[in-house]
Amino acid sequence: MSIAHLFAVPFADFRMEDPEPLSRELAELFLSRETAGDTYRSELRRQTQYGPVFESRFDLFQWPEPPVKRLARFCHLAVAGVLESVSDYSKEELQRLKFNYHAWFHITRRGGYQGLHHHQNATWSGIYCVDPGDQLPDRPESGAVRFHDPRAQADQYMDAGNGRLKPAIRHGAHTIRHEAGTLLVFPSYVSHEIFPYEGERPRIVVAFNCWVPDPT
Repeated sequence: MSIAHLFAVPFADFRMEDPEPLSRELAELFLSRETAGDTYRSELRRQTQYGPVFESRFDLFQWPEPPVKRLARFCHLAVAGVLESVSDYSKEELQRLKFNYHAWFHITRRGGYQGLHHHQNATWSGIYCVDPGDQLPDRPESGAVRFHDPRAQADQYMDAGNGRLKPAIRHGAHTIRHEAGTLLVFPSYVSHEIFPYEGERPRIVVAFNCWVPDPT
């Protein structure tokens, strides 16, 4: 018997080595930009965002500050590594590809959250955790990200025949709880939401979209 996972959805998890120094520098920079008000705030007001959520403009990876440049390189190498792993490009073909990015940071304070959404007009998306904020043992879902199964009818009927499938083909949602220095890369079409954050210390993450035009 041969079983092929025909509709698998790739999620890649990366962890930066010794993330604390970079996290401190990024947090200090982002919090200072938050205090500047609309100077660095995105002009787009998303209907899926609720409560105290600060979203920056989308040019973050073009900022000249050294900690941002280090993060941008880390994220780019991650995306390039994912593409190399899941595609049939040769190394020479990969080197000719141009990776374009929109990137921004979120600062979420108590009560802030984001409803169900996906990232349009992109191939890959990522979320890097600068600071997950307060970890609340009695509210483990605080600030967590829940990804939803893109197979719309996959769970239309559930019984013992499909209720205990292995992770690669399991139905339903998957929840991620952030840790500082972790990066999650996933296909941009996957819908996800962020649960209300209940901590006192700000929750700080960087998000990005990547698109890769066909080489000419």
